[in-house]
Amino acid sequence: MAEITAAKVKELRERTGSGMMDCKKALAETGGDMEKAIDYLREKGLAKAAKKAERTASDGRIFHILSDDGKLGVMIELNSETDFVAKTDEFNGLGNTITAHLAAKSYDDVPSLLASVHESGNSINDLVTAIIAKLGENIVLKRFARYDAANGKAFCYIHSNYKVGALLELDAEDKAALSKDEFAELGHEICMQIAAAAPQYLVSEDVPADVIDREKAVYRQQLLDEGKKEKQIDFIIPGKLRKYYETVCLLEQEYIRDTDKKVKDVIAEAGKKLGTKITVRRFERFAIGE
Repeated sequence: MAEITAAKVKELRERTGSGMMDCKKALAETGGDMEKAIDYLREKGLAKAAKKAERTASDGRIFHILSDDGKLGVMIELNSETDFVAKTDEFNGLGNTITAHLAAKSYDDVPSLLASVHESGNSINDLVTAIIAKLGENIVLKRFARYDAANGKAFCYIHSNYKVGALLELDAEDKAALSKDEFAELGHEICMQIAAAAPQYLVSEDVPADVIDREKAVYRQQLLDEGKKEKQIDFIIPGKLRKYYETVCLLEQEYIRDTDKKVKDVIAEAGKKLGTKITVRRFERFAIGE
């Protein structure tokens, strides 16, 4: 049997990222053969990772990429079990790797992204599994958004704690406005609005009928409990719905920097300054734990 030296253990640790005792055991089990020891650790690591995958990953970080020309925006939510792991270089390296991979090509959903092959030759799922084995916590790619803003620009805002992020696609009829500082400032402000105020829809017309019916039913029962008559209720409910839209619809929300204005007013003012109509095409908000 080959001698298991401290230098061999060190080399194996550097090549695999495994713990010292695991490296010693791997070398002992494989007769000191370095390559076999690496395979041994990979096999054991995959088994451990499978067990860890049963545990809940409710912490993590939001990652993003914006292309230099502002046409492409990517945002992902990568979950871990604890904030401690979410702050490690390995976790952040994995998040950045997945985000860059997604920026290079579009995928339909999380399973297809995980199954795709990275330039390293490994699947994204294999890269995730390797970090699970190394860090000892379950890690989950929960969701992603990728905006290819062919006719406008993409904007992204990540809160300083990396727990909340917003991705936005903004368009202007006059394409010359896309390069203006005022347009960039508006995109940034709306992203911050999305992150802070958590809208669920763009406009009231986007709210599904079943959601509206459920809200109406709740309002009706509340008003009945207050002793209101049916005729009164029919007059009160539309006002309550308007308040609801002002909470959940981005364009109807109060602007966080000036509550006397709605977001749609801020967009209209910016459009007037730039001499063009500005349109919010779509947006996404990710928050860890939601």
